[in-house]
Amino acid sequence: MRRASPYLAALVFVAAASSLAAQAPKRPLTPADWDHWKSITGTAISRDGKWVAYSLTPQAGDGEFVVRATSGATEYRLPRGFIGRPNMIPGSTGRGGGVPGGRISADSRYAAVITYAPMTAFDSARHAGRGGRPGRPPKAALAIVRLADGHVTTVADVRSFEMPAEAGGWIAYQMDEDTTGANGNGRGGRGPGGGAGEAPADSNGHRKTPGTTVVLRDLATGAETRLEHVTAYAFDDSARWLGYVVSTKDGEGDGVFVRAPGRDSAIALMTGKGDYRDFAFDRSGTQAAFASDRDDYAAKTPRYTLYYVSLADAKPVTVAAAGTLGAGLLVAEYGRVAFTRTGSALEFGVAPPRPDTVPHDSLYDKAIFDLWSWKDAELMPQQKAEAARDRDKTYLTLYHVATRQLVRLTDDSVPNATVSPDGRVAMETSPVPYAIPAMWGEGGEDIYAVDASTGQRTLVKRELRGNRATLSPGGRFIVYMDGGRWYAYDLAARRTADLTGGLSGNRFDDELDDHPDIAPAYGIGGWTPGDRTVLLYDRYDIWEVDPTGAKPPVVATDSVGRRQHLIFRVVDLDRDDPFLDPKQPLLLSAMNEDTKVAGFYTMRLGGRAAPREIVTAPADFGTPLRAKHAGQMVVTRGTFEQFPDLYTGTDLARLTRISDANPQQKEFRWGTAELVHWTSADGIPLEGILYKPEDFDPSRKYPMITYYYERLSNNLYHYVPPGGRNIINPTHYVSNGYLIFEPDIPYEIGYPGASAVKAIVPGVLSLLARGYVDSAALGIQGHSWGGYQTAFLITQTHLFRAAMAGAPVADMFSAYGGIRWQSGLNRSFQYEHTQSRIGGSIWQAPLQYLENSPLFWAQRIETPLLMMHNDGDGAVPWYQGIEMYVALRRLGKEVYLIDYNGDEHNPTKRANQMDIAMRMQQFFDYHLRGLPEPDWMIHGIPYLQKGRDQLGHPAGVLPPDGHTGHSGTGGPTTR
Repeated sequence: MRRASPYLAALVFVAAASSLAAQAPKRPLTPADWDHWKSITGTAISRDGKWVAYSLTPQAGDGEFVVRATSGATEYRLPRGFIGRPNMIPGSTGRGGGVPGGRISADSRYAAVITYAPMTAFDSARHAGRGGRPGRPPKAALAIVRLADGHVTTVADVRSFEMPAEAGGWIAYQMDEDTTGANGNGRGGRGPGGGAGEAPADSNGHRKTPGTTVVLRDLATGAETRLEHVTAYAFDDSARWLGYVVSTKDGEGDGVFVRAPGRDSAIALMTGKGDYRDFAFDRSGTQAAFASDRDDYAAKTPRYTLYYVSLADAKPVTVAAAGTLGAGLLVAEYGRVAFTRTGSALEFGVAPPRPDTVPHDSLYDKAIFDLWSWKDAELMPQQKAEAARDRDKTYLTLYHVATRQLVRLTDDSVPNATVSPDGRVAMETSPVPYAIPAMWGEGGEDIYAVDASTGQRTLVKRELRGNRATLSPGGRFIVYMDGGRWYAYDLAARRTADLTGGLSGNRFDDELDDHPDIAPAYGIGGWTPGDRTVLLYDRYDIWEVDPTGAKPPVVATDSVGRRQHLIFRVVDLDRDDPFLDPKQPLLLSAMNEDTKVAGFYTMRLGGRAAPREIVTAPADFGTPLRAKHAGQMVVTRGTFEQFPDLYTGTDLARLTRISDANPQQKEFRWGTAELVHWTSADGIPLEGILYKPEDFDPSRKYPMITYYYERLSNNLYHYVPPGGRNIINPTHYVSNGYLIFEPDIPYEIGYPGASAVKAIVPGVLSLLARGYVDSAALGIQGHSWGGYQTAFLITQTHLFRAAMAGAPVADMFSAYGGIRWQSGLNRSFQYEHTQSRIGGSIWQAPLQYLENSPLFWAQRIETPLLMMHNDGDGAVPWYQGIEMYVALRRLGKEVYLIDYNGDEHNPTKRANQMDIAMRMQQFFDYHLRGLPEPDWMIHGIPYLQKGRDQLGHPAGVLPPDGHTGHSGTGGPTTR
């Protein structure tokens, strides 16, 4: 065993809570406090229900791994190190995601987790490199916790680990060894492990990726078996086998092996110099598959062969190889290999050889250009955005184990397929015929039923629009919504049944949808065994429906949902089972549409009866997790004022709290959330959320900022951790003495801007009438769609003293013809059919495009405007912000435009997120609270001074000189 990692502190055992110290006066939140707020991630419950494991992840900094008993007070905590990782590079994902969670062994005796060095060690490494490059980051470690007594075994320098899903007793982990090859790039291979670097190329240009050590450990005895040069490894579910791939620098010892844990020797499925990949077990652990180029490795471009192995005899059988697939197809190097659920068929990808890349030096004296053709199915920017996907395109193929038959299911004309669990049938879909009309939002899909033993297709539905078709889990039916009705196609009988056409008084598509397009379905709640019945949602209730259409649908919730405005939805407590058990009570989530009170009910299938209430509360509940072999559950429960901590119990009405993620909250001024009602200018009853400081005094006057994005009132009981970026954080602002108003907005097709005005302005006026809102201190803020509405609102009213718009559309004419550069899509679809809600093209509705464009009414604006629009924005072209800025500058209006260089629609670099939050608050504090004007608003920031304004303080941290817009009082306005 290696020495314990120096970054792991001693294990903390918590037996009882200590008494609280005397409370200091509460203070307002500042940006320096945000990083300390933790979230609960990676929650898992043991199969026997006795333990819950989770990680406490801060916004930035060092986290913890916690294992808590579900009865009693036993809790084990250990440091996880730097898992709250802010992104340092604009436009990238950074290291912020992908940190794996912990695992509890299937026998509920052990927990394991990857831990990291503290943030200070990563910061030191980042600054330790040469030539401006970061140094090598500290390595991770593995911590194994024995749940009987909390003893921790620590293994340093571990890259990854695996535990079998259905059996305890074993763990395998891969070492992070410094064995980089000549290029020293440390590139890893495929699978949970990955190699440690490439060896020098051989005479054919091949570069082998050598593996590192994998250790197979008996958790009970501590006995270990070391497996050298492993690039990928995996257990089967029952731990009968550990499969692994070996790759060495010289090729000696390469191969695919399986080893029965506890046995002294491995079984070689195949050996010899070459590359091996895509190793897969079936669910039963009796079959395996892998791909290898061993037999063709001497070629300049080796081709892969796919092999099937019955582990009863461990003799590989060739499934597919170059020259056997027809039409120049190969086993794809970059495809997926997996068994169907029953193990009766093997799914894999085939593809033509990758297209050669033209060397750049051969184009030295040639014209380099893109040709945009009117016949192209996709615009050139979309082709560029999806080039990697298209280059790696594969065609799904099945290998039927019993008959050894190969059937290719997809091709260029029909590219998508879903295979039934037994591999007998499939559903295929094709948007290809409608690729061009999809540009303006009128695309569709053809739906096919397929005999997966022959590949024969039967057309089920031509040009299905607006909703997706699904294959039932038993493979008997294809269900889809068309024209607001649900249909089911019986694959055996080859006929289609209208399932809901006879229910004229009930809608199964979204009743509140206000887009100029096909309304989406409310959805499917699940299927009973054998595809006997399917559960369909309407706005409130759940219907049990015979997919053959022979029996009339039954409203299983007895219309209680519609009568009481309760939205019922199925909670699937066993996601490993594709069916709902009709013999057991079905758990339902529920939310009152009027009050937002939520909770859980239970009901039984097979009839019509009122669901029985388990618990309801003015709170926001998460989705419960239930132990595999026990009734114990764990669920989050929170409100705007209470963090959604973990609760556990066998009865959701009697739960015990087992976490306290953010005890520091009691030190800060918080707030409350209230549901408010008013009537729009069109006479429509509306609702929204009003956030108030916790020490709210209705006899005083408060500044108020209105934030919006379509409908937000269902978030009444959502906890909003304090933080900052390019949208208003109600928690931070109410802590600092603001009111925050979030109104719902219904839209009239063709008039989205006017719709926002007719919803928001009456809502603000209704709050002014209450007497505690300062009419001279009103602000508005929105981003993207909300940014557009901000820009439009200030052309129609002078009610607001200050406005902030993030990434706004200013000119719908120029935006209509623009490109969403991240996806490469033309923007016309969203104006004609989706969010912008114009309902026609610029030729069909030119006046609506004119009337709804803020740019053409900019002369009316009197409200100071702060905008953020980044030059790397892939959703709204940043020239829209420039158009608005130039117009207001020309008109002599107060306007500021911030562009975070290289960053995206929503800033990704943490420093940018903190900076825009700081400047937005400074802007509002000056205009709404009369605090000193920050220097950047007075003098601007000339290009030659770029970045120098931040040298005196960290990005996003307000300097203490009073010119920050942060009073520290948290009180109402003193204008």
